[in-house]
Amino acid sequence: MSQGLPLQLQEKLSRLQQLQQTLESLYIQKEQAKLEARELESALQELSSIDDNTPVYRITGRILVKKNRTELINDLNEQMELVKVRISAIERQENKIKERANELESELKNALAESRGSPPA
Repeated sequence: MSQGLPLQLQEKLSRLQQLQQTLESLYIQKEQAKLEARELESALQELSSIDDNTPVYRITGRILVKKNRTELINDLNEQMELVKVRISAIERQENKIKERANELESELKNALAESRGSPPA
C-alpha cells in the first residue's frame, strides 16, 4: 500500500482490490458454467437427432453405461436447468459486487481529490 494514504483509504483500496479479484473469480466460474451449458446443449441436440431405438451410453467414471434415451434426455435437461440457475446466481453476485466496487472507486476518487485540494471528478 502507499505510505502516504490515510489508513481508511488504504482499507478502502484493499477492499476494492478484493472485490476486483472476486469479480475475476466469478467471471471464470460463469464462463465454465456457460461452457458446460454449451456441452449439454450439444448433447441434447445430438440425442434429438437420433432414433429412439439407437442405443445411447453415458460416461460414468471410467465406463460407459447403456441408458434409455428418454431418461438421458431428462437427466441432461435437469442438468441444464441447474447450470442456468448457477449462471443466474453468479450474474446476480457479479452485479452486486460491481455496484459495490463502483461505489468504493467513487469514494476513493473523491477522498483523493479532497486530500489534494482539488474538486472531485
